[in-house]
Amino acid sequence: MHTLINKNGIQDAAIVALSLKPIKNKMMKFKMKSFALVILMTILGGGCEFEFSTANVSDIQICDQLQGQLCGADNASLFANTPQICVSCKLKNAPQDTKVKFVWKYLEGDPVVIDEVILNTADKGMSLDLHSTLSRPYNGWPKGKYAVEVSIGENGDSPKVKRFEII
Repeated sequence: MHTLINKNGIQDAAIVALSLKPIKNKMMKFKMKSFALVILMTILGGGCEFEFSTANVSDIQICDQLQGQLCGADNASLFANTPQICVSCKLKNAPQDTKVKFVWKYLEGDPVVIDEVILNTADKGMSLDLHSTLSRPYNGWPKGKYAVEVSIGENGDSPKVKRFEII
C-alpha cells in the first residue's frame, strides 16, 4: 500500500480510502456468506429436534411378586404355574414426560413379542421405581426362554435386556 503526502505534509485521504476498498469488499463478502449460512442452518435445522437426556434404567429384576414397586429378589427361573411375572427397574435422572418401554418376548423358535407396555413419567420426573407385569395364560406359561427389553423412549433404542426362563 502506498500513501502520498501532499505538500503540506498531510496524508492524501483519497489514496488511503482507495487502499481500504479491497478490505471492505472482503469483509462484506464474509458477512454475506455468514448471513446466508445462518439462514440456511435455520431453515434446515428448524424441523429437527435435538434432545439430550441423562435418563437411565438400572437394577432390572424378574420376580413373581412385587414388594412395593420393585422385585425383592431377582429370579432367573420361574415355574409354569407362576400366577404372574413381574419386571422392575429404577429410572434415574429422567426429565418430565420420559417414556419407558417394556417389551416381553418368548424366545423359543422364532422370537414372539408377547406384550409391549409404555409407561410415561408425566410430571413426576427425576428418579422412579417402575414395573410391568404379565398374568399367566389360561394353560400356564410355555416352558422355555423369555426376555424383557427395557428402553427409554417409545422407539426402543438401545434396550437393556433381562433374560429368564420358565421351567
